[in-house]
Amino acid sequence: MSEKTGVAAVVRRYNEPLELVEYPVPHAEANALVVEVDVATMCGSDVHAWEGAYEGVLPVEPPLILGHEVVGKVVEIGPGAELDSLGTPLAPGDRVIWTHESCGHCWACTIDKEPTLCPERKLGMFTSAETWPHFNGTFAQYSYVWPRAGRLRVPDGLKSSWASAASCALRTVVNAIERAGRIDYLDTVLIQGSGPVGLYMTAMASVHRPRNLIVIGAPDERLEVARSYGATHTISIDAHPDAAERIALVREIDPRGASVAFECAGAPNAVTEGIEMIATSGRYVLVGSVMGSPQPLVAHRIVNRGLTVMGSFGGHIDSYFKAMEFMQANSDRFDWDLVLGRHYGLDEVGDALRNMQEATDIKPIIETTVG
Repeated sequence: MSEKTGVAAVVRRYNEPLELVEYPVPHAEANALVVEVDVATMCGSDVHAWEGAYEGVLPVEPPLILGHEVVGKVVEIGPGAELDSLGTPLAPGDRVIWTHESCGHCWACTIDKEPTLCPERKLGMFTSAETWPHFNGTFAQYSYVWPRAGRLRVPDGLKSSWASAASCALRTVVNAIERAGRIDYLDTVLIQGSGPVGLYMTAMASVHRPRNLIVIGAPDERLEVARSYGATHTISIDAHPDAAERIALVREIDPRGASVAFECAGAPNAVTEGIEMIATSGRYVLVGSVMGSPQPLVAHRIVNRGLTVMGSFGGHIDSYFKAMEFMQANSDRFDWDLVLGRHYGLDEVGDALRNMQEATDIKPIIETTVG
């Protein structure tokens, strides 16, 4: 009897076309799952990985199967993996989302309770596809849920494309808003960036009903989505390319500046600019600047104005759960499809990467079809 195989879109060389490769489908070890990919969505970090931005920064081992935002249908359940992270029974055919795998026995995992900061964290999309179980990323027909990875059954009423986006972009927002602390009617909230994270941040911040909710970004179509998600003011970086002008516009909306701000842009000098938009005693959460060149900061502007500046990276399994719950609870309030882009087959993943790189597609949807 022949071994079961599946196809994956593989990056062999950075910034070059991907190759469709057939690999044997693995069997599930103890506490692991094998899933058939239902749908995957693309994240900016997938584009960065394709560009080679993580080479020398993380232990990246081409050839790579990119992708980590995904919903998979359970194919095989390893011994001990019969329940998800909330104790919900799993059965073949159930849809699941899952985290990267953390070691579970380091300072970050045990003392800080921050497994996303685990120095030994296994990132499937950065692990060579040449080694077992091969299907480490999710732009493929199958994927592997590692034994120590958190996993959740996707509620029946939640679309797979929504749950897929919730498994990275929205769970990142959940974690960042919780780190920011209380937001209410006294606050002016500023969001830098109108990509998927910035738009999800807009939606989640809007339910706190702040006095002002300002989104800075481009293009205009994305700012329209921001307004439909609750932004009271939008500032176009295309119409206002000068940072000083954007700072002045924020101060026109609220002379004090923003009491709470989220950097979701990852753009050069976004943090430098954001510091100047924040009110005294304001809180600034950095989310988007995970890569890029150094950004200059004037330290006394932080000290003399009593600012709190903090980083927020990813989110653990609780954030995945809260993201899906938020989507379900607010599906009649927000059109979640507005953050999703066009559909691509596995043989079109390269097109999706280029389109996201050029900002002509906001969040491509990858399906497992070929041809």
